[in-house]
Amino acid sequence: MSNGANHSELSNRHEAVLIATTEEFIATAEPVGSSQIATRYSLGVRAAMIRNLMADLEEQGYLLQPHTSAGRVPTEKAFRHYVDRVMPQRRLGFEDRAQIELHYSGHAGTTDISAMMRDTSRLLAVLTGQAALVMAPRLEAVALERVRFVRLREQGVLAIFVAATGSIHHQLVETERDYSQEELDRMAGYLNDSLHRRTLLEARAWIQERLTEDLARYNRFVREALVLGDAVAARMETAVLFIEGSAQALEQPEFTDRNKMRELLRALEDKTALLDLLERGLKQGGPMVSIGKENFDLRLADFSVVASCYQSGSTPLGSLAVVGPMRMDYQRVIALVDYTARALSKALDH
Repeated sequence: MSNGANHSELSNRHEAVLIATTEEFIATAEPVGSSQIATRYSLGVRAAMIRNLMADLEEQGYLLQPHTSAGRVPTEKAFRHYVDRVMPQRRLGFEDRAQIELHYSGHAGTTDISAMMRDTSRLLAVLTGQAALVMAPRLEAVALERVRFVRLREQGVLAIFVAATGSIHHQLVETERDYSQEELDRMAGYLNDSLHRRTLLEARAWIQERLTEDLARYNRFVREALVLGDAVAARMETAVLFIEGSAQALEQPEFTDRNKMRELLRALEDKTALLDLLERGLKQGGPMVSIGKENFDLRLADFSVVASCYQSGSTPLGSLAVVGPMRMDYQRVIALVDYTARALSKALDH
């Protein structure tokens, strides 16, 4: 998510110093001085000129000097500028690509989608050293293979949905009257004939359309099958979120500050806010980077989120993300999230 930083306001020298300062801060987590940049980066200018350029960048809101005697650190504006510059250049190393490919080769032919999602979040956490989130496929966007109803108790029915991806979803529904297992089998058969290969969203629309028609056209069995199908579909839309790597993330230097540590842990506990972030990644499609206040949630105002969606064919199913401090190795993390999303998409289609 870009906030429209104006690249043209920077000269080539200012640009070079800003990129170098940002990369040095990402690497060291310490304020960066002009002599540091002059020594480690071949910019063709002396430390005194770099110091002047850094002062200009501070006036323009790109750098901040924590103390008068300290070096400077990039601001949120600087990180946004840096990300907008490195996004088109993202490359993933051979070892990272090989590890991701090897990971998904171990899931070939699996029908346990939940395990695949959980393992994906663990993989991203290990590769990035940050907290990783994976939103499981939204059932409403997945084509249905079949549904089965099981009588558990009086007026209690277990609905079992099998998605075309092979994943299985369960939902307990309270019914207005008690059904025999024979009646439930007939209802499931009717709905399977009508709803096969539709997504849950399409199935709900089809059921509700039938329910708004003249019910006198339908016999009691069909009406009750439609009502039961609608009751089940209405409850199956809650997204499932897998989170791994919280402990690893807290090893980052930023989290020696207990307040920042608490903010991150509180944010990771609020799955509603995290799902909102992942939904935005789902809508954007390709890699999305949300920095600081762009996250909207105040608890994430000091953090960055890198997200990307995975899909089946051209249909977005869910998304995955990495949450970490603004001082993040964006070039590698963006490439990792993007490549993992594409590898997961491929694994789900096979």
